[in-house]
Amino acid sequence: MKTRGDVLMKAEEARRAFVIKQAVAGAFTVREAGEVLGLSYRQVIRLKNRYRKEGAVGLVHKGRGKASNRRIAQEIRKFVAEKAKSDFEGASCQHMEELFASRYGLELSAKSIGRILKEQGVACAHRHRSPKGRRCRERSRRRGDLVQMDASPFDWLGDGVMRSLHGAIDDATGEVVGLWIEKNECLSGYLRVLRQMLERHGVPRAIYADRHTIFVSPKTGKLTIEEELQGKVAPQTQFGRVLETLGVRFIAARSPQAKGRIERLWRTLQSRLVIAFRLAGIRTVEAANDFLGTYAEQMHNPKFAGAPAEAQNAFLPVVEGTNLDLLLARHEQRKACGDSTVAFGGQKYRLQDSRGRTRLLRRGKAVTVVEKLDDELMALADGEAFVLVPVVTGKSSEEPASEEKSLARGAQEREQTSPAAESSWHWYLHPREPIARAIHNPQETTPGTW
Repeated sequence: MKTRGDVLMKAEEARRAFVIKQAVAGAFTVREAGEVLGLSYRQVIRLKNRYRKEGAVGLVHKGRGKASNRRIAQEIRKFVAEKAKSDFEGASCQHMEELFASRYGLELSAKSIGRILKEQGVACAHRHRSPKGRRCRERSRRRGDLVQMDASPFDWLGDGVMRSLHGAIDDATGEVVGLWIEKNECLSGYLRVLRQMLERHGVPRAIYADRHTIFVSPKTGKLTIEEELQGKVAPQTQFGRVLETLGVRFIAARSPQAKGRIERLWRTLQSRLVIAFRLAGIRTVEAANDFLGTYAEQMHNPKFAGAPAEAQNAFLPVVEGTNLDLLLARHEQRKACGDSTVAFGGQKYRLQDSRGRTRLLRRGKAVTVVEKLDDELMALADGEAFVLVPVVTGKSSEEPASEEKSLARGAQEREQTSPAAESSWHWYLHPREPIARAIHNPQETTPGTW
């Protein structure tokens, strides 16, 4: 029997070595040793023969201390670490598994990537966390029953500038139904998201969002009893007007946890969408919004969206004939001036119909000015839509010329009406003139002239 010094064994291997040693010594029969170890009769005989030849070392697995035939090559390990520190920076191990498979054809598991990053000293941005014990609200039963909306400020383009990504997600399926980036959280961003949802999916039954003043007037719930008795109500927001027109119910959340589905969406997009922008070479907001038009349908929803509890679709089609350009816009009320114009933004406009004719308005006529998402201005009056044409008065170009003319005319009139130097009225009106003349030219001054 060969001996090779101390042998490191696991507890199971040490137990097996003890039983085989006793079997070799005759303390156990082959059948009894097999019953204790859970091995077959022939396997116990093989282990006894190996023990007699090699000792306890022969019972250790032959692959111990050797590199596995399935070990990932060192070049691939370095490549994974380089990508994790450059193009895939900030991605989770699961996300990197998908990226390596789709872009480079490397079939690496998320656990293998995690082990490689740990060996190479690269920190992993995301780690699995056990869920906290909270009572969760059940999902809606049907697709379109409830849509959650929100915006998330983040460095989406990786240029150090914070921008707000507006989004909407279906509560029943987790399907993203609209995404749009703006400089700040604003009405325009939410209207763009709402338009994407209306055109692709339809009108939902309810929208769930926070209590931002875009959705809820700051005066809501603050009216006094006297004001309520007088019939006063909180003013309606622009977004509230759109939802009322579409027949959509609005539900105001009182905490971020209440709309946790879209809050978790932001955590996912802040990892995956930033890397998608980086790999696509997107650096501007315009290019990002073009990319978002297909990102949710082609990349996000196939992976993260699920099936609803009920197959019936609760999204309703938009009413035929609805002009979304005029509906999804900012509406401001104005009164017509006496010259059939309306003032908006420090400029006067006249209303022009589709034939180019100017619409005449009586003073005080109510007109709704519509500022569309593309900044085009229109007007609604008596149920008709008109184009707003700026009124050019020309006052600014004529003022300098008229002022010069009036100054010249005044100087000419003063010359004509001024008394002659010989007149006594001249010395009465200008008594100091002969004194000054006498001081500077005494030879020209004669007695009796002043």
